[in-house]
Amino acid sequence: MRAARVVAVLLTLSTLVAAWSLPAGASFGMRRAGSNGHPTTPVWYHDSSIVQVGHKLFIGWNTSHSSVQARAFNLVKGTWSTRPVTVSATSLNCACTDSTGTDPHRHDVPSLLADPAGRVYAIYGGGSASHMGSKTGPFFRASSKLGSVGQWGPEQALSLPGAAYDFESVRDNQGVNHLVGQQGDNPGGAGSLIYFRLSPGTAGTPGAISAGQVLVSGGSQPLACSWIPGCNIFVIGRIALGPGNPADPSTPNPLYLTWGWSESNLSNGCGDPAGFCNRGLYLARSLDGGTTWTNQAGTTSVTPSVSPILYDDPAFEVVSSSQNVGLFKALAVAGSYPGHPWITFQAGANHGRGTIEVTHWSGSAWLTKVLDRSRAWNNHLVMRTTASGHIYLWSDIAQTGKLARRLAQWLWTGARWRKSYLNLGRSWFLTGVAVPGGEALEWRVPGTAVSSGVAFAVMPVR
Repeated sequence: MRAARVVAVLLTLSTLVAAWSLPAGASFGMRRAGSNGHPTTPVWYHDSSIVQVGHKLFIGWNTSHSSVQARAFNLVKGTWSTRPVTVSATSLNCACTDSTGTDPHRHDVPSLLADPAGRVYAIYGGGSASHMGSKTGPFFRASSKLGSVGQWGPEQALSLPGAAYDFESVRDNQGVNHLVGQQGDNPGGAGSLIYFRLSPGTAGTPGAISAGQVLVSGGSQPLACSWIPGCNIFVIGRIALGPGNPADPSTPNPLYLTWGWSESNLSNGCGDPAGFCNRGLYLARSLDGGTTWTNQAGTTSVTPSVSPILYDDPAFEVVSSSQNVGLFKALAVAGSYPGHPWITFQAGANHGRGTIEVTHWSGSAWLTKVLDRSRAWNNHLVMRTTASGHIYLWSDIAQTGKLARRLAQWLWTGARWRKSYLNLGRSWFLTGVAVPGGEALEWRVPGTAVSSGVAFAVMPVR
């Protein structure tokens, strides 16, 4: 079977998708969504640039011409349903630079989500919004027609001081979408992790999004930094759902949140005498739909609406803040209710001698294993658990070197991890979302100095 036809055929025959496994080193179907992506960040590390509604995938990206776009892919036919559609109504061009001296448009990457009625929503523009007009945002918009991104309702700038970006979302069994992202420039200092809820809508009325709330407090921390007298703390988080409670279906899915933090900025060194900026690994869990959060042992509980979790609270610690943990992490939840979290992280990534490591909760402690020592990792990670108990992990590799055109895949079947390589072409900023029988991956394709390509494929799982 020709590689270009693999995805369309396997998705049409969904029973075969679950049984089919990709041979190590084989090619797989790849589609180009657009060639007008932002030159560096058409997508980002959060796992919400794609959403599925029925038999359609909606794929979004940040463009090179001050907008965000999306288009629909038909999973049954294996063809595009639409041309790219511009989602944003405001020109995302502040004609400015941020504190790093670069255009904040790189943070305008959209997150797409959907409610049970089939309406698509987009949250985007958080980088530019923090420097435009009232300096609030990000922008939020609901599609006008169910199961479509062809037309959109009014664009709303969310009233969060300093905007927010890099959003990731999950939808629970009550139809509520839970979103987390990083707060942008604001009077209290950029860097806290922000939380929104989107209630489910109906066929005729879009759902309502809540006011933003600080979930993990970063921002200005005068006594925090080890190398200057005070700085901003940036919190970078991932969110995942646990399994539902079969004894009480009215109970929302557990929410799991993992994060790390950085001093002053997200660079590799940032001037710290320790030689790295990105620190620590933490995890919190909510069993009540995001109202209260506990550590994994259940010994500490926090209600963020009263007082948020502090970025380095030792009660939530998985890896010490004295340790260098790279920026990019992945989170998945396996097992029966309330679930067992698995976290992949990259220890030592900013020292140029990093490893990929995975840790999981044993019931009383975190158990950690090194998966890969082959290179100095600091790459984007996508993690997925399946109903069969398997765990998949994907990572782009690097933009240079002999493996630059491949994607790394690890598979856990209960006894050991197996590694293979998938031919992909040069990729960067890998992100993904679960679909029946597979994982829809999206990434940046290198382009020119002014634009890049955006590609995706569906990776079968079993």
